[in-house]
This record gives sequence, structure tokens and C-alpha cells, in this order.
Amino acid sequence: MNLPLAATAAALAATAACGFDPAGAPVPLVDRLADRAQLAVTTDSDLDATAVASGHALAIAPAITGGQVVVRTTADGYLLVEDLTLPLADVTLPAGMIADRPVRFTDLVLRLGTQLAVALPDEVPGDALVGTGQADLILDWSLVDADGDHVPLGLRKAPRTRFAVAVTADATGALRADLAAHIDGTAMIITATSALRDVSLAVVGAEAIVAPGT
Repeated sequence: MNLPLAATAAALAATAACGFDPAGAPVPLVDRLADRAQLAVTTDSDLDATAVASGHALAIAPAITGGQVVVRTTADGYLLVEDLTLPLADVTLPAGMIADRPVRFTDLVLRLGTQLAVALPDEVPGDALVGTGQADLILDWSLVDADGDHVPLGLRKAPRTRFAVAVTADATGALRADLAAHIDGTAMIITATSALRDVSLAVVGAEAIVAPGT
């Protein structure tokens, strides 16, 4: 069962902040993130979807192979996800699904097409920024043709995708951003007879803290 996004955001924050017990009085996150933070996407991130074509359906889970999350806060009370870029491993559809041969898609990148804005409450906890917002989710991709050449395909969009977002800091002060989205039903129209459906995305972005002298 899918939790409502507000509950998902709260759960993300509770999980990410587990063990957070900094010494002294840390700078509140809302102030710290007035200067944007760039976080690396970790291997804890995952993507699941169903590819549908000509009456056939195939569950796919391309690995997220890297990427970044860029976040900052604004003076008027928003947490912005300015950038989310997720390169994906290749996806191959079997023969008979859309062609008489296996078809491989490559150069796959999921990214935000618009900034993701999360309205923060008037009273913001010092160690967690949590909420929901929406943004277009864009797919860049190419087809590998019979000669092995990469043929760029048109961008596909899941408009106004709603995300749960939580930004926290661990005991060392390292930042972590968790983003989750789930789209029931058709997420992206690929062609007149094909689509991506039932997309679930969970992203973890982390900041590495370099110890002094290293």
C-alpha cells in the first residue's frame, strides 16, 4: 500500500535523521541551505516501472548509475530542488514486444524539467526539512539501431509529478536528501501503442564530509 506523500516525507525524514545527535549548537538546516548544496546520488536509490507496448507488459528496474541532487532554501520559505539528474543503465525489450528483434534503449537520463518547490512551515525544525511538491519529470533516451548506432529519441515527460522530500543531516553534519515519487497508471506516453506505467522512484543524495588532514 502506498503511503500518502506527506506521510512518506515524514517517514523519510525519520529514517534519514536516525542517530542525529550533534555536539554543540549546529546551524539550522534552513539557514545552512541558503547556500545551495550539491549531493551525489547513492546506490540506495532505485527505480521501478512497467513498460507496456502493443498489449505486452514488462516490469523494468534500470539501475540508477550516479547523478546529483541540488537543493537550497529561499528567504520566502521554500525548499527548492534545483536539479535532479539520474543517469540510468540500458533497458532491453525482448523480441516481439515492439519489434521482431530485441530493442535496446541507451543514454537514458531522468531529470527534472522544472524546479521542485516545497513550501516549508512557519516553524521549521532545525535538523530536518520535510514536505511535498511537484515538478515535471523528463526522460532523455536513445535507441540502439540494427547497426549499433545511437539514435536520439524525443523527450518524454511525466508532468506535475508529486514528490515527497526530506533533507536531514547526520551526526557528522553531512547532508542527506531523500526524494520519493510514485505514479499510478500511465506516467509517460512513448508512442500511440506504448507507455511507461506505475513508476516508483526513490532517490538518496548524500554529502561526503572530508575529515581535516585527509
